[in-house]
Amino acid sequence: MELAERLRDAELVAEPQIVLEDSGLDAQMTAKVKSAGYVRIWDTKTNEMSLCNRNMLGHHLQKRRPDGSLVFTTVQPKEGPARGHLKCLLHADNPDRIHYDELGLPVCRKSNLTSPYQVTRHMQKRHKMEWATIKEETDRKEKAEDRKLREKLLKGK
Repeated sequence: MELAERLRDAELVAEPQIVLEDSGLDAQMTAKVKSAGYVRIWDTKTNEMSLCNRNMLGHHLQKRRPDGSLVFTTVQPKEGPARGHLKCLLHADNPDRIHYDELGLPVCRKSNLTSPYQVTRHMQKRHKMEWATIKEETDRKEKAEDRKLREKLLKGK
């Protein structure tokens, strides 16, 4: 599909309006500013939807990946974006949630992480203090278990 066809077929979405009222002077002023409009575009690899100002649409539709494929399209993909099923450690469904509530840790609604690594990175980046608290408790429990095991081994000899 040529760029002109893709520009023509892009679906318009509601645009923001700016209204200025009462400038503090005796006369009241109202102005409405209209933009060129916004359209939906989709990433061709991830199927993620974005909004794009119509003035920038041509620029975005010409973007290419290193392999030469187009980055964006105005045609909605049949499949939605890939979503994970793993949840943040602070999610309400976590079995340790009762303990985390006792510690005063907040609840996080994130529930679409795709790998255990992403769960860890999410915790490190979005919940730095909470991650440090959980990690410290985990380390303390592991040390206590190791100490019990060593004591048990020493008693057995």
